[in-house]
Amino acid sequence: MKRFILKILLFVSLLILLFGLFLLFIFLPSTPRASKSLLFAEIKKDSLLIATPSTRIIFVGGSNLSFGVDCKWIEDSLKINPINTAIHASIGVKYMLENTMKYVKKGDIIVFVPEYEHFCNDWNVASAELLRTVIDVNRSNIKLLSKKQLYNCFPYTGAFILSKFNPIEYINPKESDVYSVNSFNKYGDVDAHWNLENRHDEIMPKTIDITEYDPQIVVEIKQIMDKLQEKGCVFFVSFPCLQETSFNNSVEAVKKVEEDLKINTFKILGTPERYMMSDSLMFDSVYHLNKQGVERRTKLLIEDLKTVLHGIN
Repeated sequence: MKRFILKILLFVSLLILLFGLFLLFIFLPSTPRASKSLLFAEIKKDSLLIATPSTRIIFVGGSNLSFGVDCKWIEDSLKINPINTAIHASIGVKYMLENTMKYVKKGDIIVFVPEYEHFCNDWNVASAELLRTVIDVNRSNIKLLSKKQLYNCFPYTGAFILSKFNPIEYINPKESDVYSVNSFNKYGDVDAHWNLENRHDEIMPKTIDITEYDPQIVVEIKQIMDKLQEKGCVFFVSFPCLQETSFNNSVEAVKKVEEDLKINTFKILGTPERYMMSDSLMFDSVYHLNKQGVERRTKLLIEDLKTVLHGIN
């Protein structure tokens, strides 16, 4: 009996030790390589949300926005202060919207442009990028994650912890020419690629699977919209700049997204077809526009915004 109790105590002590080591590794500072990641742009973008005066137009979404608009042009055309909060689609729409909601002011115009895949994920989706964002970039934002999201983050913790001990993370870490914390301009747009050659060999056309579509996502977004409207904000949704080949491969899923947004009475800018972009306008992804594509998408967005903002005023 005594030996059994000793084994139990040893086992419990080992679990406590492992848990303590786990917490230590999780909360170690970010590595030099990780600190150059585009995820760290959230710090600058949050500061823009704090400091930029009204009237403001705030763009929320994935990299279809960060690689897809010219906010300087929007500012000059609409005489409104733009903030592009977009960083990476994988952090999920729940986190994007809830983090933005912390900083909104009465009178803000929110333009939400998720990628189509966001409608095929769980609302509480987690990813390696989300985990790194709430641990390395802004630890206080862990509170934005639901219990289910925290649970969903667990499979990514092993690789995250091991990265803290990878020499590549520390020895002469290279900074990406495009996917870097320094790739963003003062509005939050990625402009580091505007003078680079297209990387069409990196683009893999995709087909969005309608069977993965989750109608609950639209319901959850509407609840966020209601909260933002209670704060005195105006909320619009629009469609991402998807590569034409991928768009044609995914028409059924795209139409389902459009249909559900209309049924739920969102204020919608444009149509999916309007923001479908020729393959030649893509930079290195089915959602990332080259400079010519940015110009075309921004022109369309300004036209649509002028129409609805005139109606509001």
